[in-house]
Amino acid sequence: MARAELLLKGKRLCALASGGVLITFAVLSLVGCFISFLWVTPIGWMIIISSIWYAAFGGLMIAMQLGYGTKLITANAGFLDSKYGRAMFYFFCGSMAGSSAGSHDAWLVAQIFAYINWGMCWFVGILELCGPKEKVANVLAQHMASQLPVEHVPAANALAQHVPPSF
Repeated sequence: MARAELLLKGKRLCALASGGVLITFAVLSLVGCFISFLWVTPIGWMIIISSIWYAAFGGLMIAMQLGYGTKLITANAGFLDSKYGRAMFYFFCGSMAGSSAGSHDAWLVAQIFAYINWGMCWFVGILELCGPKEKVANVLAQHMASQLPVEHVPAANALAQHVPPSF
């Protein structure tokens, strides 16, 4: 079991780092675009728009790992509620940044950040698909299968206290 916990911690740490690297890549892309005056061309505007998406997806990765706005995120992006959806999200983010690194206009530093992000996102995506399950998911799955009493699930206790009795 220690091996599974180590993989889960590694996945979480790698997902946090890849979110930060994706935001850093977005900032580097924007800086490079404005320094080289690419913003006056249509290609420059594509770089600016994709950099905004990189920053948004990086922030989403960090928010998911830290548990901020989880209900809001899964309500608006329901595919992030399943392991398969989260894995595809990480594959998409890694491939999106990795494909931008292949352009000849990118700085060497930006290319390095993009390839690091590509590797980390794909590592997290593979672990999402094939790796061990999270503890919270296991506890909720056992509760749904009625293997655990309600008092062992703290969220269920909190909800049970606030639900008015039905007649």
